[in-house]
This record gives sequence, structure tokens and C-alpha cells, in this order.
Amino acid sequence: MLQIDALAYSDLRRALELGLCPTIARLLREGFAMRRWFCGLPSATPYCQAGMFHGENAGIPAFRFYDKAARRVITCNAPHGVQYIRDRIHSPGALAGGSSYVNLLDGDAQTVAFTVATREKMSVYRRLGGTRMALLILLHPIRMARMLFQGAFEWLLEEWERARGELAGRVTHSEGIFPFIRILSNVVVRELQTMAILLDVYLGVPVIYSTFMQYDELAHHFGPSSKQALADLRRTDARIAEIWRMAQQAGGRGYDLVILSDHGMTPALSYRVQYGESLGTTVQAILDETITHEPPRALASYAVDTEYADIGPEVVEAFAQLTPATFGARSSVRRFRDWLRSRYGLREIIFPEKYRVDRANDVVVTYSSCLALVYFADVEQRLSLEQIRADQRWAKLYERLVAHPGIGLVATVSDDGINLASKRGRATLRDSELEILSGENPLDLFGSESYVLRAIESLVQQPNAGDCVLFGAYDGYDIVSFDDQVGAHGSAGGDQVYPFLISPERLGLGGEVLEDARDIHRTILARYAAANAENAPASAARLTPMAPQAVVRTT
Repeated sequence: MLQIDALAYSDLRRALELGLCPTIARLLREGFAMRRWFCGLPSATPYCQAGMFHGENAGIPAFRFYDKAARRVITCNAPHGVQYIRDRIHSPGALAGGSSYVNLLDGDAQTVAFTVATREKMSVYRRLGGTRMALLILLHPIRMARMLFQGAFEWLLEEWERARGELAGRVTHSEGIFPFIRILSNVVVRELQTMAILLDVYLGVPVIYSTFMQYDELAHHFGPSSKQALADLRRTDARIAEIWRMAQQAGGRGYDLVILSDHGMTPALSYRVQYGESLGTTVQAILDETITHEPPRALASYAVDTEYADIGPEVVEAFAQLTPATFGARSSVRRFRDWLRSRYGLREIIFPEKYRVDRANDVVVTYSSCLALVYFADVEQRLSLEQIRADQRWAKLYERLVAHPGIGLVATVSDDGINLASKRGRATLRDSELEILSGENPLDLFGSESYVLRAIESLVQQPNAGDCVLFGAYDGYDIVSFDDQVGAHGSAGGDQVYPFLISPERLGLGGEVLEDARDIHRTILARYAAANAENAPASAARLTPMAPQAVVRTT
């Protein structure tokens, strides 16, 4: 299985129409079928891969969330955050005896490379592929030389595309180390994972799952339908061609090829660019208005008030003091200082995705693209809407968040089920039944299909979800992202919840109900895992017509 991370069904169709994926187009003409499916909520890789690999993805309410009992932020940008999730999964993994490349979770795979979290404790060297990956590098000097040239070209391309995008107002500022992340993912990782898969297919490894993450990185920064993101699919398509060619030449081992995405992506507007401040700053400003005593402080997933964040504006202010006041020069420099302060801190330029932890804080705010979670952290248990409204401070924050133009939905648990509130109206959701309490249906734009209702109810009911679950405002095309992104996923709304699945038609997946990532485990991975299980009877592979001797999974 090969996963193309975050590629929506609609954007793949667009790429096929533009002729950017000739290999996939050929597969669709030669007995493969493509369909759309619903990934569940949150529409994020940790939730989806846990469901696909293990059939178990509870307790993962977002890419970043807060553990009230442990008083710690869990972020899947950090290995310890992904390991936190992996340690709480107890179901066996479908990749046992196989390989996991460039995934967040290992799925119990025997061989891993560029995989963040594993069941058994491993050194960083082994997680990166260990001696096996080092030998692959040494044995392919021509490919390594090509990587060097491609890396230099990728850096120049990034700087050019970023400059054009900023001047045209289509993208946000360059996020620090992203150009280097782009080189690592688009050149180094893609080459190495392809080489590793080719070797595995040659050796007959029974099950292989690998994620091509390049589209996701580019789509977050340039947009899911952007030229940069879609054009890069041509290189991934070429790697798929190599893998499929090897699978067909691998001595009749009977490999099946499945290509899919774990979730999609929706065009986005940056909250911080739109409103001149982060969501954490908005929450803090509301709390500061509640007054008779020292107000509670908000914990945001960025750190605008750290000792480093204001260094850039302070340097500009020092320059302003040296600038002559004539002809408005000094005031112009200070206007630049204020603009810089509203959008950048030194830490934001270098490390755009981060958080700070102050155990004395009463409110925790984490955001994961277009999904944000607000926790009232001085109370360990989950708070209901009735409890929030009983406290003047929390009640005011709740109502102001509902009314904010950048927030499209505020969901909380209540005595009557799940309470959904927006500027458009309010409703209650219980057992997948929606009851409008006032105004319009708050889910009109996000989706009111039965599977969407079940997914929202499941998300909000997760024990470690926020006391308030926020979706960015959505107008039917753009969704507000709480990170600085122009492509977002995490909540409902648009193509982010509709990935694609390509498989041989004989597998009969066209008629399967796929309404959560767990359904990919049920319909595909679990059956191959049973056929490939150690000491499985010879008849196991014949239990279902879709079970081959080995699987190459395309993510």
C-alpha cells in the first residue's frame, strides 16, 4: 500500500485531467478502480493511520491535544507525542512481518525506516532505517548524486515560488526551516523510501506500507490545488511506476497494489493573517477582560510572549531610534516594527509549530490546522456546557468564541448530548440525530450527512478532546486555519474528509461502506494480515478472493 498523504479525491481527479499522474491513469485503464471515501474525524494522519493499521483510533482528538491528567501537550510533530499515542494502542498491527516506511506508526512492522513510533523501543538510528538504509545509500552512488542535484534545485525552486506567492498574496510567510524540510521530504526521503520498497518487493516481503508525504507539505504551504503541489505528484507517480514494475517482475509472487490517501485537504486562510493575532492571543485577550482578580492565562500552541518572540521587532525598534525623524522615515520603520510584531517572532520564523507549557495556566489552547481545542485546565475532568456557563469567565469566553468571525463551530458536551453552536444557529446532536435549537443548522456548510454527524459526535465525546472543540470558519470553499497555512485538514468542511482509494477491481471494494479509517483496516489490511500471519494454515489465503501472497500498499 502506498499512501499519498492528504491528497483529496477531487484533487487527484484534477491531477489526472492535467496529465500529471500517467502511471495512475494507466492503472485505472488496466483493471484498477478509484473511489472516494470518508476518513472520519479528526481528518489527520495520526487518527487515520491508527485506524488503518490497528482498527483502533480512539483517544486521538487532533494532531495536537492536551492530556489534562498528565498536564502536558501532545503534539504529533514530536516523536514523544506520537509515541504517547502508540503506547495506548493495544490491538495487533496489520503490518506484522512486513515493512513500514515514512509512517507515523509502525503497525507492528518488522522493518521500519523514517517511522516515528514503534511498539518496541528503538534508537533513532534504527527508526531511520539503520544499517539497511545506510547500505542502500552506499550501493546507489548515482542515485545519491542525483539527490544532491535535485536538492539544490528544490531549494532554488522553493525560494522562487515562495517569493512569487508572497508578492501575489497567495501564500503566508516562509515558515523558517520549511525549505530544508522540503528538500528532505521531496528529494531525500522519497528516493530512499523508493529504494527500500524496491528491495522489499525483490525479496518478497509480505506486506509493505509507505507514505509519500511530499504533497501534504507543499499543499499546506501553497494550497491543495496549487501548481506546486499538483506538479510534484508527477515525481511520486514516477516512483509508483518503478514499484509496480518491480512487483510485476518479482517472480510471480502475487503482489497487489493499493494506492490511497488517509485524508484530503481544503483551501485555507490563515487565522493569524486574517485577524492580526493567533487564536491563543484572542483567547488571552478575552480572558484578560474578566477582571476582579488576576485573570487566568491562556496556554497557546505558539509562544508570542516568550523572551525570544519579540527579538525581531526589538531589533527594528533599535534601528528606528537611529533613523532620522525627517520625511517620516522613523515612523515608517516603526510601522514595519508593528507589522513584524503582529505576525512574526524569532521562534516563529525558525520553529513555526511549537507550544509552551506553564503548569500554572488555567486555559490551554492547542490548534491543529483548522481544528482547535480549548481546555479549562484547572479542572481535571471534562467540563460540560452547563459547567462552563456556570463560571462567568468560561461563559464569556465560550460566547465570544461562538461569535468570532474566524470560528465556524464550537462543540461541547452537554446534558442533552453534543451542543453545536455557531453564529448561524445552535443545535443538539445525540445518537447521530440532529435537533435545531435556534436559527439555522450550524452544520449546513460542514455537512449534515449521517456519517458526518457520527464522526462529529465521536470526536467531541473523546475523553481527551477539548472542553470546547472549534472548527475554523468555512464558506464552502476556504476554511480558516489556526496555523499559518493555505491548505488545511483536521475538522470537517470541504475535501479534507474525502480521500481516494485505488485498488484492483477484483478486490470488490466499490461496494464497501468506508466511513472511517477503521474501515480500511476491516476491508483491506486485516484480511491480508490474516493471510500473511505467521503459521497461518495454507487455506488462509483462500478465505477471501482478494488475499494474495504479498501486498504493496500505496499510501
